Amino acid sequence: MYKRRYSGRRTALQIEKDAMEAVRTIIEEKGVSFVTIKEVSRVSKTDVIVLERRYKSDEALIRAYTSQFDFFLNEHIGLDPKEYQTSEEFFRALITRFIESIYKNKDMQSIMVWEMYEDSSLTRKSARRREATLKEFLPEFSKLIDTDKIIPEALFAVLTGGLYYILLRGKRSTFCGIDFSTKQGRQVLAETLLKITKTFLLR
Repeated sequence: MYKRRYSGRRTALQIEKDAMEAVRTIIEEKGVSFVTIKEVSRVSKTDVIVLERRYKSDEALIRAYTSQFDFFLNEHIGLDPKEYQTSEEFFRALITRFIESIYKNKDMQSIMVWEMYEDSSLTRKSARRREATLKEFLPEFSKLIDTDKIIPEALFAVLTGGLYYILLRGKRSTFCGIDFSTKQGRQVLAETLLKITKTFLLR
C-alpha cells in the first residue's frame, strides 16, 4: 500500500511522484482499469482539482504513467550494434536484455496485459505507442536478416509476440513443461530464439 513519506506543502515534483506511486499501487492491487483521477486522489491524498489541473482526464493520467515504459524499453534494450563483432553476438545480447527487462519490471507486465485484454481508445493508443517504440529497433534488426529468406518485420513480430505471451504468464504454471519464471528457463528461451533466428541471420 502506498504511503506518503513527508508532510506539509508538497512541490510539483512531489505531487507528480505521489500520483505515479498511487497509480502503481492501484494497478498492483486492482488493475489499470481502476485508475482514475478520483482514485489516485484518494490514494495519494491529493486534491482532485490539483490532479485535474495537471492531468486533465483519467486517460491523460494513465498515459502519463504508461509512457514511462517506452523510455524503459529504450534505456534497457537499446544496444549499439557497432559494439558487437557479429550479428549473432548482437542478437544474443538483444534477446537476453529484452527478456530480463520485461521479466523484472512487474509494472510493465501489468500494462501489457491490460493492453491485450481491454479494447478501448486508450489501450489502442497505448498499443500504438508500444508499436512505435518497438519500431525503433527494427532498422538495426532488419540489417541482420537475410531478406531473401524471411521478412524481418514478420520475424520480429513473431519473436516479440511469443516473448510477451510467455513472460506475461508469470508464475501461473510451466509452459510445455518449462518454467520460464526461473533464470534457467529464461536462458533456455533466449538460446532457443537465437537458434531459430540463426538460420536467417546474415554472416
